[in-house]
Amino acid sequence: MADHATGSVLTENVKALSDPYRSFLYEESEKNTVWRHGAPPTYDLVNDVFQKGRTQKEGSLEYVVQNLVKTWEMELSHKTRIEDFKTIDTEKFRISVNGGPKLTAEQTLKVGSYNALMASNLPGEYEAYKASKETFESSHDIFRTVFPDGFAWEVLAVYSGPPVVTFKWRHWGVMKAGFKGHASTNEVVESIGITVAKVDEKLKITELEIYYDPTAFLAGLTKGQKSPAYSEYKAGIEGCPYLNSLNSLESLTVS
Repeated sequence: MADHATGSVLTENVKALSDPYRSFLYEESEKNTVWRHGAPPTYDLVNDVFQKGRTQKEGSLEYVVQNLVKTWEMELSHKTRIEDFKTIDTEKFRISVNGGPKLTAEQTLKVGSYNALMASNLPGEYEAYKASKETFESSHDIFRTVFPDGFAWEVLAVYSGPPVVTFKWRHWGVMKAGFKGHASTNEVVESIGITVAKVDEKLKITELEIYYDPTAFLAGLTKGQKSPAYSEYKAGIEGCPYLNSLNSLESLTVS
């Protein structure tokens, strides 16, 4: 959930830059942060996609909630240490998808946002994307390739305010590359869902409950013709050590 960065990370002149949708990204407080790629990411391409396709005005409650989640996603995708996160209560934080197991902050950081969102707690896995066979790195590589201009995210409506914030969101991007052997369509692929976010008095996130239909999203990605020569998952791939079976997924449940 929330849009990913495209392009290179920043290597110099960080203080002169800012991002209109993500707090802390270039602030002095980040000088000791350990970045996954050595420096803060840039979001110019996906910000452009967002600006052209967004529906909410600046200053609205939707806009405030949206930017908090965008900042959390930035931290999850580009920071390597939980102690560097500023958007969540690192001890209390939990995330679940469609009523599935609750992952801690550390567990979520290890599997990555895509695998956390695409893991199924139902019998079997989604045929088009098996989170248990992907790593943090492979999952990000897949979706950055499919959506080279970025995978934008916005809040459509907020139904309740803090401390329990319930909101509807939209994720979208133009599919410009193939997905798991399926040809690209050059069409917009989108997903719409509901999230219940619990925040504390400092507006730090303590829990995210996400509800959406992954099969509808995957249908858009698999619309193009599939190459008969493509082998989706080869035997022997270790995949994500935290999501390599339904049993291991259930073992991550935290009460």
